[in-house]
Amino acid sequence: MRAIFPTNIDGDLLKLVHLSNGFKMVAGARPLQVGDVCKSEARIASVINSDSGKAVRVKGFVTRDGEPVIEVSSSFLYRGRFTDFVNTFEIVEEAPYLVEINKPADVAVLQSKEWFSWDDDTKPLIPGTKLLFKVESELSFKDKATYSNVTVRGSIYVRNQLKELIRVASVDYTNGHSHGNPVVAYLSRHGAPEGGVVKFENGGYSLTSSKVASNFISPSTNEPYSKISGDFNPIHINPYFSDFAQLPGTITHGMWSSAATRKYVENVVAEGRPGRVSS
Repeated sequence: MRAIFPTNIDGDLLKLVHLSNGFKMVAGARPLQVGDVCKSEARIASVINSDSGKAVRVKGFVTRDGEPVIEVSSSFLYRGRFTDFVNTFEIVEEAPYLVEINKPADVAVLQSKEWFSWDDDTKPLIPGTKLLFKVESELSFKDKATYSNVTVRGSIYVRNQLKELIRVASVDYTNGHSHGNPVVAYLSRHGAPEGGVVKFENGGYSLTSSKVASNFISPSTNEPYSKISGDFNPIHINPYFSDFAQLPGTITHGMWSSAATRKYVENVVAEGRPGRVSS
């Protein structure tokens, strides 16, 4: 069996394993309502050869009137060993980085980068400016440790007194054989991700409770969930097919595990209030 995908993902469906599925509302978008006419679009965001197999990530959007409303992501893995690095790539929407330009030396270092372009020379970059970088990287692999091509493009902003983003510069970098991403390397050295995960000072708190069991037992048969979800992939319900696919047994749906985890988080961590769970 072969997947109906482009040749750069042409893996054996018998060895396919789902890794994750997720969605989130696009910032500022109005939630979907009855009567909305929606369309969907998706693109392959990465194909990477790992020690476990060929990992594939797909990113898509549900749109309304041409505007994105929901961002959807899905990842899966073809088990095995792959060496076709010529067919592997990754498109990464990098985290926004805030870089503080404190000294004239900081200005000189940034302006020396061939990928940096200031928009308006009549308003030069000066010390004391805080720059917000929003870039996307496109990486093609030569082998496991090096790239055959690196392309990084994006925009650089400052915030005005109303906290609005004003574009002041751009990033445009392309290079062949490379051992890393020089643009992201600069941002990680001189800046910090904005809006990232912030850890609790006390180390956080426990997600378990002595009143509720935190262990889950997979169902003895996956047929009821297959009927509800519509996922009748035989690796979930047919032991003979699972054996043919070189699996130890029928595999419980990943979405069942996700739903069981969500139920636990809502009932125990959120104390029975689902609205407190944001994703």
